[in-house]
Amino acid sequence: MRVCYYELLNVARTASPEELKKAYRKQALIWHPDKNAHRIQQATDQFALIQEAYEVLSDPQERAWYDGHRDAILRGDDSVGQKDSSAGTTVDDLMGYFSISQYRGYNDDPKGFFHIYRTLFQKLEDEEEEAVASGASDEVQSFTRYPSFGSSSTPFADDDGYLGYGAYVKDFYNAWMTFSSAKSFQWADKWRLSEAPNRFVKRAMEKENKKARETAKKEYNDTIRNLVAFVRKRDPRYKAYQDQQKAKKDAQVAENKARAQRERLELQAKAAAYKEQEWARVGEEADSVSEDEDEDEDENGDYDDAFYCVACNKYFKSQRQFENHEQSKKHIKIVQDLREQMLADEENLDLQAIPLQMDDTEEGESIEPVNLTDVGEEIAIIQTEEAE
Repeated sequence: MRVCYYELLNVARTASPEELKKAYRKQALIWHPDKNAHRIQQATDQFALIQEAYEVLSDPQERAWYDGHRDAILRGDDSVGQKDSSAGTTVDDLMGYFSISQYRGYNDDPKGFFHIYRTLFQKLEDEEEEAVASGASDEVQSFTRYPSFGSSSTPFADDDGYLGYGAYVKDFYNAWMTFSSAKSFQWADKWRLSEAPNRFVKRAMEKENKKARETAKKEYNDTIRNLVAFVRKRDPRYKAYQDQQKAKKDAQVAENKARAQRERLELQAKAAAYKEQEWARVGEEADSVSEDEDEDEDENGDYDDAFYCVACNKYFKSQRQFENHEQSKKHIKIVQDLREQMLADEENLDLQAIPLQMDDTEEGESIEPVNLTDVGEEIAIIQTEEAE
């Protein structure tokens, strides 16, 4: 009779993760082989069982499965009673393989991990092939072989050269993780149809039998899929592959960081060694002529009238300063304001209709506006006469 995992750790079935961890550490200290030299073999076996118990119960998914099938797992192959030989391997038979006590070491020996589970899955595959060949399955018409479990030297996945489907452990797990049995599960029937008194009772019996078969098939499929997950988690080849993938990922992350650091240093070096172009310096010098510098120019200095800005009323020492000033925002603003002011004054000035203000006009007498064109002609006539 197998020992319950909760009893191994000496905790209640409602224990929290923290309580499980504390109990595991306590039991591990008690049964560690280094502390039990007088019973080294017993301590080694017990210590392995304690590790297995904590490994299962600390995983929420595996713990839920264990709690739901605890009694069947504890019975294992020790269960007694009649069973239909056509059923082949049953759920109760599989429960015994949910334990590390089923094998001794991770090797290819007859009691080793790889031999035990390779033999088991080969047997399950043979039963599925027989069910299809006998015509017991209505769903599957042809059978496809599953990839082999392999040995300790079988590669988990493709690394250098692809060897084909089925040559890798990864193919095995991918196929069995989606396992669906082709068996009929007729041994799960509750009623014998030949005993039905009439067709109505027979129809009810068929309905209950069909439901019982579907339930048995679902339980069988779930058991095998969970067993595959249980085995994969403890498969040294899978663990080595996970470590290898993690190492590659860490190396890639480190390489990305190093490349980013190199690029950053290269950019800093280029920025430090950057030599400003001549044309860029000239442009900056032109822009550096500020408005304050224009205002600080000495208006009484000895400047050339050729470098005088009428709009801003300023003198400049050289042609370059004068050109820079003409490009400044302040000068452009002043010129624009003057242009707008002159346009406004021109619109307001109407020389064609200017009324004459006569001091000696009598009250009520209207004064007509003077036509400047006529006045201009009279002045021209007078000037001509005087010249003669």
